[in-house]
Amino acid sequence: MSGQGDGAGAARRVSAEGLRAFVCGVLTAVGVPPADAAIVADCLVSANLMGVDSHGVVRLAHYVRRLENGTVKARPTLAFERRAPALGILDGDDGLGHVVAWRASTHAMELAREAGSGTVLVRRSSHFGMAGFYVRRMVAEGFIGLALTATDALLIPHGARRPFFGTNPVAIGFPTDGIPVVLDMATTSIPYGKVALAHTEGRPIPADWGFDAAGHPTTDPAALVGLHPIAGPKGSGLAMVIDILCSVLTGMAWGPHIVSMYHEMERPRGLGHVLAALDLGRLMDPALFRARLGEMLAEFAALEPAEGHARVCYPGQPEGERAAERAERGIPLDPGLRRELQALGERLGVVLPTLTA
Repeated sequence: MSGQGDGAGAARRVSAEGLRAFVCGVLTAVGVPPADAAIVADCLVSANLMGVDSHGVVRLAHYVRRLENGTVKARPTLAFERRAPALGILDGDDGLGHVVAWRASTHAMELAREAGSGTVLVRRSSHFGMAGFYVRRMVAEGFIGLALTATDALLIPHGARRPFFGTNPVAIGFPTDGIPVVLDMATTSIPYGKVALAHTEGRPIPADWGFDAAGHPTTDPAALVGLHPIAGPKGSGLAMVIDILCSVLTGMAWGPHIVSMYHEMERPRGLGHVLAALDLGRLMDPALFRARLGEMLAEFAALEPAEGHARVCYPGQPEGERAAERAERGIPLDPGLRRELQALGERLGVVLPTLTA
């Protein structure tokens, strides 16, 4: 098998097309319909292309474990109920979160085309990968997009001693004539996916990322149980608001009651999300909006960078530039992740594509 036994410590690269085909092959091998497997593959590989490797193919083996033990359904029955002209609820039937959120974004855009805006609350879902993936999809269709999700407790609220809320990401995006503006962030100082990636690659984490069970800073990714919120009470408050929208309002478990992604493998996650689309054309000529936003971004880019910074970037710009570079040169895979993917592929009869230096 290509790349097997190289033992090299450096990352090696794989084409985005080859990696998508590998992910699709693995997922279909465990019963996921090809069309749904393609959605998940696109989400994971898009994250890797943009350099958000914590939400890329490093998650694949975990999804397979849950598909094989039945806590994520390979062929869920999704049920959408429209509650108002611009509002609906989607039951994900414990399916892959990527497929559920993709369907929710489809419904949100359909509602927005009719009513000017569309909001879809999602219940009984699972981890949906990079929140910005769905926002970029809506932006590409000419909408302003928003995606929120609740996750299991990892954020230690300001003034508390133990985790209560999840990293609870939020993504908001706007169309431009170039790389779209997409704010995609966790409410913790770092997303937990960076911890999971470090664990897979067998490397330590910075001591200021969070705490172990005894409340001490730790460099061991396996020992970390809690992360710091961004901006102290502000991050805590934002995490709470997202949990209210995604969990309380959808009838799902919140905070410490949400099933852990990695430590409660015998139970479905039962996650809630919110996806929303706003039809620009109801408010302004979309071309005029993009032109005005372009003027703002040009002024923003002209700001004098602070010491230690080469330039000032807007949200989504570095990811868009990195995606172009990795599309040309390939996606780097570190040795630990390569070994995991190779073992997964061997077990399921799917060959990892050729790796280059």
